[in-house]
Formats: sequence, C-alpha cells, structure tokens
Amino acid sequence: MKIPRKYFAVVFAFFLTLVMVLIVTGVTTALNLGFPPDFVWRWLRAWFLAWIIAFPSAIFVGPWATRIASRLVR
Repeated sequence: MKIPRKYFAVVFAFFLTLVMVLIVTGVTTALNLGFPPDFVWRWLRAWFLAWIIAFPSAIFVGPWATRIASRLVR
C-alpha cells in the first residue's frame, strides 16, 4: 500500500519525530536516571509524552522551517 504523495510532509514528520524523540528521550532518561529496573517503561513513557507534542509541532513548524531554509540556501 502506497500513501498518496500529497501526504509526504505528514509521513515524513511522523517518522522523523518518531525516531528523533526516541533517541533524545532515551539519552535524557539515561542521563537523569541511569538504568533502573524500570528504565524501558520510563523511557517509553517519556517518549510518548514528548512525541505527542513533537509530531503536531513538526507538522505546523515544517512549512515555516522550509521557507527559512530556502531563503538561507542558494
């Protein structure tokens, strides 16, 4: 199943934020807590809470960031 091209920005934002927030919350959770027995649970909770903010933010900020980058790059 292929998703129509018009949804590219949404699909891109979904996967970008999914992976980026997973990495960032994993690192910050480890730095703040070390590796307690419930590390994975705490990490996934932090990831979910951050991702529900990051994904919609990326959708709304994406066009603005594209315009700014287009002006800065030849």
